[in-house]
Amino acid sequence: MGKKKSKGNGEGTIYVKQKTGLYVGQYVLDGKRHTVYQKKNEKAGDFKARFNKIITSINDGTYIGKSSETLETIIERHIEQKNKDGITSNNSYKRDKETLEQIKKCCSNFIYKPVQKVTLHDIEKSKEELKQYKKSGIDRAWRLLFKGFRIASSPSNRLIPYNIMDDENLKKPVSVKITEKVKPLTVKEEKRLNDILDNEERNHPYRNIVKLELITAMRIGEVLARSKDNINKENMTLHIDNTLTEDEEGNIILGEHTKTYNKTTGIDEGVRNFPISDEINEIIDEQTSKKITNIYGLLFWDYEKNTFVSPKEVNAWLRRLNEKYKISKTLHNHRLRHTRITRWKEAEMDMKAIQYLAGHVEGSEITGKVYIDVSEDFVFKQLKKAL
Repeated sequence: MGKKKSKGNGEGTIYVKQKTGLYVGQYVLDGKRHTVYQKKNEKAGDFKARFNKIITSINDGTYIGKSSETLETIIERHIEQKNKDGITSNNSYKRDKETLEQIKKCCSNFIYKPVQKVTLHDIEKSKEELKQYKKSGIDRAWRLLFKGFRIASSPSNRLIPYNIMDDENLKKPVSVKITEKVKPLTVKEEKRLNDILDNEERNHPYRNIVKLELITAMRIGEVLARSKDNINKENMTLHIDNTLTEDEEGNIILGEHTKTYNKTTGIDEGVRNFPISDEINEIIDEQTSKKITNIYGLLFWDYEKNTFVSPKEVNAWLRRLNEKYKISKTLHNHRLRHTRITRWKEAEMDMKAIQYLAGHVEGSEITGKVYIDVSEDFVFKQLKKAL
């Protein structure tokens, strides 16, 4: 072994190996010794420059060592950590896991590769598979992929020099599937449904559930989570502060918050009070007049199975109802929510009031872009004002 030449400040060591006559450089990173060898056709000056570049990158925090870490393990660890930290709800955690499984299928050409070897071409190639999913599925997958690359390029990981998905030429794929927007019932369809609920189906056990949905625009999980403790007859308000949800195994449980709860801030902007009208009061009195013996004091309970009323069961009843009475093209829980929010907008209610009653975050674009689709009748009436 030849004479060693020490680099200043203990940054590293360069020496000539006697047997080959080539330079060798050694440095320590994270407690481990690393060795760099001069290539046969590499000039001494080029080797020293390459070695000094490594030392400089270590000192300024830009050094990237070789790693076999894959994007799949990075994303999976991210999902598990968010759940462990209590950032995600059970539903969100389950959805993230499902999205990762989707990514494994449509991005199999690079998801298992070392993240350092993934190229822009790999991502572009996977877009053909991604297009086969609905827009919502593509959005979730794209978001998780972006997060994975961002984590890999963060200063604490230093697996890649930058987030490859920041490339301005990389565009999110557009779904080949046509996504139908959930439209509200027309005024005529809504009246028809109410007539059926108030007459032919007046005594059905799910009738009051659907009526509350249609009157208040509550999410079906929020309706099914209402208890006698939420009723304030003195102020004539119904308190909405939680919803039915699912655990990691898909079992229905009573949640502690609404869907709008932000685990990071601890703020639940979905908590609200809804005024009890005569019609709502009639529904509440009818439910409380029955013997409420479930442990949660819920207004709606499946006493035959001694369990929660399932949102899916209510949806199934609405489908059967629609098949029987031919009310509209489709009929489901969420369409009732869209209908009420749209009627509020058509009544020229202030958007902040609508967002409060709907349990949306104030200022959210979702209320207008997703939930409001004014009826043709309303448009024609507005047009007459301008004539």
